[in-house]
Amino acid sequence: MPKTEEKQAVKAVIYARYSSDRQREESIEGQLRVCEDYARRNNITIVHTYADRAMTGRSDQRPEFQMMIRDAATMSFNIVLVYKLNRFARNRYDSARYKHKLKQYGIRVVSAMENIADDPSGILLESLIEGMAEYYSAELAENVTRGMTENALEGKWAGGIVPLGYKLDEKHHLVIDEPKAAIVRQIYQLALEGHNQKYIIDELNKHHYTNSAGRPFSYNTLRVILKNERYTGTFIWRDIRKENAIPVIIDKMTFEAVQKHMQFRKKNHIRSCSKDFHLTGKLFCGRCSSKMVGVSGTSKQGVLYYYYACTSHLKKKCPSKNIRQDALENLICKITTQILSKPEAIKAIAKQAMKMQKDKKESLEIQSLQNQIADINKKLKNCIQAVENGLISETMTNHIKNYENRLQGLKDEVSRQKLLEGSIHLTEQHIEFFFYSISQKLKTADKYKSILLSSLVRCVIVHENYIEIQFNYKNELPILQNPVKVESSYLNQMVTGMGFEPILSALRTQRLNRLTNRPCVPYYNRH
Repeated sequence: MPKTEEKQAVKAVIYARYSSDRQREESIEGQLRVCEDYARRNNITIVHTYADRAMTGRSDQRPEFQMMIRDAATMSFNIVLVYKLNRFARNRYDSARYKHKLKQYGIRVVSAMENIADDPSGILLESLIEGMAEYYSAELAENVTRGMTENALEGKWAGGIVPLGYKLDEKHHLVIDEPKAAIVRQIYQLALEGHNQKYIIDELNKHHYTNSAGRPFSYNTLRVILKNERYTGTFIWRDIRKENAIPVIIDKMTFEAVQKHMQFRKKNHIRSCSKDFHLTGKLFCGRCSSKMVGVSGTSKQGVLYYYYACTSHLKKKCPSKNIRQDALENLICKITTQILSKPEAIKAIAKQAMKMQKDKKESLEIQSLQNQIADINKKLKNCIQAVENGLISETMTNHIKNYENRLQGLKDEVSRQKLLEGSIHLTEQHIEFFFYSISQKLKTADKYKSILLSSLVRCVIVHENYIEIQFNYKNELPILQNPVKVESSYLNQMVTGMGFEPILSALRTQRLNRLTNRPCVPYYNRH
């Protein structure tokens, strides 16, 4: 009896997201249908629905999503129900950050289509699903970038907002838009005369001039214009630079003079750190159990360095040392790839992930559609019975036609889903190929380092004399050591020099899990 009451007390909100450029992904309505059916079967009460249309999961600038996060502090619900995990966020950093935020309110994220349990096996499966989603997303982005690079090599605009003062011709080349180019020249002239940015912005907005996006000028848009070397005729896209490739709006002498003037006026303030710290949210101090965050520092020679630092140490409350970012991340990747180099280890991990799908029956989507078919059939039967009893009317006739059309549509959708069935299931071969691909990609692209660490590494604890790595998999075999203890000699190579304290920069942090006090296994064998 108490269990029934507990189930009845479970309340949830649904979050759905649809990107207009992804024509094959499930529609908002389809996502809601599956989530509502899941809620009915699991005795969950839906209290609200949030839906972002034509929004990307790579960005957290989603109004309905942000409203849901804000409401979590005030609304009474226990679950955020999503169609699949990649609808919540396709970027694992944002996913973990917002999951942690919801967890603080006692709220967890549940996937209606992915059977994931709240245990170590479930954590592993969830990590793999999110990791593989990001992997394929990264591969797609890489292919898109390749096409944009080809256009750039031909001097064509590769995409994005066209700089103020230019427009595109029929072949996608930059040409001068003279009325807008006059505004750019005025901006550079005002900067040469020594006017500050506020004065220039006020002057521009006073005359109702707009930036390339059609909006009033701001500090950011003004800085972009003043630093845009394209105005000197240089075509720039990523690493591609082609001199005298586009029409000149500002001569190089004027451009360089403005840069020197801006450099002279620039104050020596805290540097904004845009570097990715792949262990953010997973790294903890073994001395005080505080999280460790990414920081940057500049040496006396002006060289920029990146480190992980204990948050309590930054407040002068912990004597722990800072750890070099590149050395620590490379070490964790090396240890992880060494584990994955053994086929029996990959097979064991794959079996753990597959365990959650082993007993999975017919897809939840098909079940949902069949439930709807049964409901429509019942309503249609009642209408036909009413007609047989003499209740003939135009309204009744319309109801029957509507039900018949909906019934046919649902049956067609069932047939379509059955053709696609199996595409959502992971296999051991999928997982083996995934880890093999990631291991190979690590050699060529840094972004795959993040996918590997997120998929397998649960947390890393930096103690005074050793490093402890806790993985997402279970310690079922001797080959799957968990946790792994790294000897102090590695640690000594990664700490900062005595007396050096980096200047704090944008601290991109979040906690993924509470620090656990699990026993360590013997020192990790380098060989």
